[in-house]
This record gives sequence, C-alpha cells and structure tokens, in this order.
Amino acid sequence: MKQGVDISSPTGMKMRDGIEVPSEIIQKWQEIVNLLAEIMHVPSALIMKVEPPNIRVFVSSESKGNPYEPDEIACLNTGLYCETVMKTRQPLLVPDALADDDWKSNPDIKLGMISYLGFPVTWPDGEIFGTICALDNKRNEYSELYRKLLLQYRDVLQADLKSLATVHAELTTQKARLEELFARVPEAIVLVDGGGQVVRANPEFTKIFGYAESEVLGRSLNDLIVPEELKEEAREITRGRHTRGNLSFETVRIRKDGTRVPVSVMRVPMRSEEVACRTAEYVIYRDISDRKRAEERLRKTQAELAHVARVATLGELTASIAHELNQPLGAIVNNASASLRWLAAHNLDEARRSVELAIEDVHRAGEIIRRIRSFAVKAPPQKESIDMNETIREVVALARNEAQNHGISIQTQFGKGLPRVFGDRIQLQQVILNLVMNAIEAMTEAGGSSRELLIASRKDESSGVCISVRDCGPGLEPETLNQIFSPFYSTKPQGMGMGLAICRSITEAHGGRLWVNANEDRGATFQFTLPPGEEVA
Repeated sequence: MKQGVDISSPTGMKMRDGIEVPSEIIQKWQEIVNLLAEIMHVPSALIMKVEPPNIRVFVSSESKGNPYEPDEIACLNTGLYCETVMKTRQPLLVPDALADDDWKSNPDIKLGMISYLGFPVTWPDGEIFGTICALDNKRNEYSELYRKLLLQYRDVLQADLKSLATVHAELTTQKARLEELFARVPEAIVLVDGGGQVVRANPEFTKIFGYAESEVLGRSLNDLIVPEELKEEAREITRGRHTRGNLSFETVRIRKDGTRVPVSVMRVPMRSEEVACRTAEYVIYRDISDRKRAEERLRKTQAELAHVARVATLGELTASIAHELNQPLGAIVNNASASLRWLAAHNLDEARRSVELAIEDVHRAGEIIRRIRSFAVKAPPQKESIDMNETIREVVALARNEAQNHGISIQTQFGKGLPRVFGDRIQLQQVILNLVMNAIEAMTEAGGSSRELLIASRKDESSGVCISVRDCGPGLEPETLNQIFSPFYSTKPQGMGMGLAICRSITEAHGGRLWVNANEDRGATFQFTLPPGEEVA
C-alpha cells in the first residue's frame, strides 16, 4: 500500500469543520451518486468524508444492495479502500480484491464489496475532503468511460467545495470585520435574547455604564441601568419588540456607580424565522452628555441674546411707555386732589368716589409696570400652557401707543376655538412684539395714507396655531426674503440683524416655523406656527 499524508489525526491535517455543506448541495450530490450507481450498474456509489480519526459515509446511493448507510462511521488505519485514496491522493482501481494479496483482507470485503474505483476529493487548498467512489460485489474492471464519468463528477464536487470555501472565507472576513466594529465602535452595543437577557456587550458599554461584560451576561438591562421611575416605560418598550420595527429615542440611564447619564437609544429587533415569538434585539446606546451640555450652553446664550433684544425693544418703546404710564399717574393726582377738595367741602360721597377712581388708576399703572417688568426680567424659560389670543392682546397693549404715535392703527382678528400651546409666554410675546415693531418701523419709513397693521390668529393645517403680522409698508425685495432671518443681516441702517434670527430660533425651539411672504399689493406678512399644547422635546 502506498504511503502518503497522515490523515488519521487532527494534527496531521487542517480541518474544515467551520464549513458546512448546505442541504441543497447534499441533495445535488445524492442525485450524482444515484446516477453513478445506475449508469455503472453497481450496488454502491459513495461520497466519503474524512473526520479524523474516522471516515464517514457522507452521501450513499439509494441503490439496491448497497450495504453502506449515510453517516456510518469507520475507523481510519484499518486498510479501507478510501483510506488509501486519501493518503496517496491518487485514484485507486481494485478489480477484484479476492484475487489481490494486497486487498484480500480489506474490511469492505466483509460487506461483499470486492471491487473498487475511487478518486480523492480535495478542498481548493489541496486539503483532503474525502473520496467519491463506486463499489461492486463482483469483479469489475471499470471501463475507461466509467473512470472518466467518475472523474467528471469528482470535479463537480470540487467545484462545489471551492464555492463553499470562497463563501466561507468571505463570511469569515465579514465576521472578523464585524467583530472589530463591535469592539471599536463608539457606541455601546448590547445583544439581548428573546427573553430580554444580555448575550453580548461591547467595550464601549463598559466605558459608558461601568459594567464589565461578564457582570451583565444573562441579566436584564431594565434591572441594571434603567432608573426606577422609567422601568415601567422600559418594560413596555421591551414587550413591544415583537411587533415593531427599529425604535430611536433619548432618555436617561444609570451607571454602575449610581450616577445618571443622558443617552440616545436605538433598538433593532433581530427576528428569527424559526422562533418568531423569541425576537432577539440589538440595543445601541450613545452617551450624549457633551451634546446636552452644549445644548444647555446654547440655550443660555440664546436666552441672553433674547433678553438683550427684549431690553432693546423696550428702549424703543420708552417714550410710548412713559406716555402710557403718565395717563394713570396724572389721573391719580387729579383724583387725589379732587378727593381733598370734596373732603374740605364735607362731601364724603364724592370724596369716596374720587379715591375709588384713584385706586383704579393705581391698578392700571401697576398693570403697565407688571407687563414691562415681566418682559424685561432676566429669567430662565418657563414652559406653560398658553392662550395665544391672550398673548397677542398683551403685546398689543405694549405697542398700541407706539403705533398711534406714528399714525398706525393696530387691528386684530382672533381665531375661535384655538388649541392652547405649550411654551414660554415671554419668549412668544417677544416674537410677536418684534414683528409688530418691525412692521411699525417699515410703515413709518414708507409713509402713505394707509397705515394699518393686522395681527391675526387661526388654526393651521396640523391642528396647531398660526399667527400672522401683516403690514402695508414698502415690502421686501426677493433677494431679501432669502436672507432676512440670517444672523447679523439687517435692512435697517442702525440694525444689529439679530431680532428676526432670535425670533426664528425661539419659534423653532417651540417646535414651530417662521417665514415671510410679500403681499400682492404692498407690504409683507410674517407668519409663524406652533404645535398644539404638548411639551416639545
């Protein structure tokens, strides 16, 4: 017997245990051995696979008289025909083992198989897969045609193995890349099974939350990192993974040391066709602490700018505010003087009436001061449910004298049944007042006899509120429409170019939108929308 490669132990060759032959290829190979047995008129055609220290019947022909069963195992180093083919990596033809001293003790003779024709089957790198062979229970020389046929099918098997090896290599490369990505990605990635238990966690999870992977395996994320007040919400999200798609949101989670960390979360279900009710899921966390701090700094800066803009607007209204405040103050003086005169005349009824009128004027002056103070005070935003019609009325009360001083009439059209909005009342007043003051200035510069400013409210298409401020000034040039909300852009010689930019940022922070359209006749209309009364995240 020829000597060759040692295939009797795993150390004697490289293994391909990681590559499984798929069922569709096994079925194809089954058809091949069935066809070989039929064409060659033999009871047995086999594809054998080496699995040191054994050799296995991988595919066996479904032919009459075939003594070999699929998955049957035989030990190597026992003198089998196929063992010799694999060791020598050469074809083997044994016409009659009973008449050959080298083969008459072959174990296959005990099964009645006395003739053999076999070829080695190898992987693309030359490693032995096994053999493809035909066996007969009588003497058989196996003609040249049969040999070519068996060799042709051997080549088919090796082509299939080459395809499998190529696909396996690509999958191995992709898996390695995914493993590297899993380890190095800047997000915490956790794989949970269908029962919600952690299966894997990458190093970034440890970095963000402080838990080593070994500490979280087999445990629930809801028990580990979800704050007590958010656990029911988290459990509801977990229960819904069977029916929903991807889910993204921002929330707060708890580190191992008990500190809180703001995170963005993405949950990606991984459905299994075999067990649809046991949906696994990837949960991806990103630490957004830096972004939240930056947003807070931005909010503070915007609040500072908004406060400066409000104070500047009040500065423009100083004369009108003084005039408006002088009226109740003057009335207080007059009514107090009248009261003294009535008291001197011992007319208590008239004196009392004068005092009551003076008190009314005190309240009126106090209301003016309250409006001015609330508008000028420097305070953090206070979100509340707001009636926008009432907000417009408060702005009109601040600006009406200024408009009258320039010969401008302020008209209002209030929509009925408007939803309340959720936001900061002072900031929204600032938006409306800025638009009103811009309109007053535009109409003053334009001149003309028609000087009417219309402030209107209505319900918009999305069931929110739309506020519009329409003037009859000179209007805006087309190129101005595209730039007017940009910071530091102004059409006024002394303007800072921040008013409308601040208005837009306030509107967008409330979940709305601010824009301007040129009127068909003259002037412009500024409009902004706000969503209905719910908190904007």
